[in-house]
Amino acid sequence: MKLAVQTETTKPALSATFAARWRVFWGYCLAVGIYAITVGFFVFPSNGGIQSSYYSLVALPTLMIMVTKPSLAVHGRWLLLFLGAPLFLAISSFWSDPNVATTYREPSFFIKMLAILAFLYFAIAYVMQTYKHFSGLWVIVLGWVAGASALVGLVDYLVQHHGAIPGQWPRFKGIAWGGDTNRVAAFYTVGFLACVYLAYFKQGLCQVISVLCALPPVLVVMLAQSKVPFLVIVATVLLVIATRVTTRDWRWLAAGAVVFVGLGLWLSLGTNTFARVYSFFIRWELWQAAIASLNDNWLWGTGLNYRVSLTVDGTVFGQPHNFLVDTLRFAGVIGLTLLVAQMVATLVVVIKSLPSMPIMWFYGGWFLSGVGTALVEAQQPLMRPSYVWFLYWLPTVFIWHAYQSNKLPSEGATSTRVGES
Repeated sequence: MKLAVQTETTKPALSATFAARWRVFWGYCLAVGIYAITVGFFVFPSNGGIQSSYYSLVALPTLMIMVTKPSLAVHGRWLLLFLGAPLFLAISSFWSDPNVATTYREPSFFIKMLAILAFLYFAIAYVMQTYKHFSGLWVIVLGWVAGASALVGLVDYLVQHHGAIPGQWPRFKGIAWGGDTNRVAAFYTVGFLACVYLAYFKQGLCQVISVLCALPPVLVVMLAQSKVPFLVIVATVLLVIATRVTTRDWRWLAAGAVVFVGLGLWLSLGTNTFARVYSFFIRWELWQAAIASLNDNWLWGTGLNYRVSLTVDGTVFGQPHNFLVDTLRFAGVIGLTLLVAQMVATLVVVIKSLPSMPIMWFYGGWFLSGVGTALVEAQQPLMRPSYVWFLYWLPTVFIWHAYQSNKLPSEGATSTRVGES
């Protein structure tokens, strides 16, 4: 009888201990995975590294953690808002016409894309609620690795083009993430924003290193001659000057003056940053062609296909270079409304959080710069882990969970508890 009592009381204890250790192990794997799918954009030479990292270090650990039923606070309304647009995009694939597709995928493919987005939502929620200091360290790594990566890319660029003269510099492609000029510039802009945030809010050695790491991404953007990242950097410098210049903080004014003089000299040397009229403004024709393909399907859209190419001015484009327009042509006004509602909610969260959460300055800048790039570069957002994730989904999820984590003590009762410890 005594042995039976010991068995009954020991088994639950052993089970609880095993579950806790199981979650600790997979939690560490998950934290590494979040680094890999964010910092990895500055390191991996192709998109394959991002996708492999996601499936092995984010999706799998999240599944392994969820089977133990962890206590996880997830705001039900935020989850529905997050999944609304991608869910409707996935459903719309059921009425798409495979005959017009350049590349066709079965509806099951887009259901899988919806599932991996849901895993991303729960993964970042778990990491941010389990490791309270995760965000602080992660931003430092993101900014510093971006600076180091940009520096390596610049050295490689100068070795290849050491004979170039002003006005004839080829556009920077970098050595990471496939060498797509505009997207690479957008990624390094986020690294620049991280370094500016650290230089703004940190002190001592961290501040000094962050300032130094902010410089290579600026040079990358200048050499990439990409418009949206260029304007983001200018706006950021203006904002920093406006909020930090005082009689004892003249260093910010000096740093801003150096940046603006450098940018002015660069533009005056005959670069074509704002002179590529055809390549940039042809987007208007692309958007018109995408919208025209809706025909009478304004409400529901034509249904999501993996790729439906557009031909404009004798040139074939794989997508219309605007994620809102692409959402409209595939999912109609309903899909577009769901996506815009998500964007507006995210901006409201950022604005509400700025006074109490300094990190929201970085998250908000990341979100706005990503959306700005997505409005001239991206396709519809329901896709594999890729550039659209870095431009839109990742900052959105970080913003929502940072806000919720900050409100948990007062709003715990309104959050859905997923599982039990």
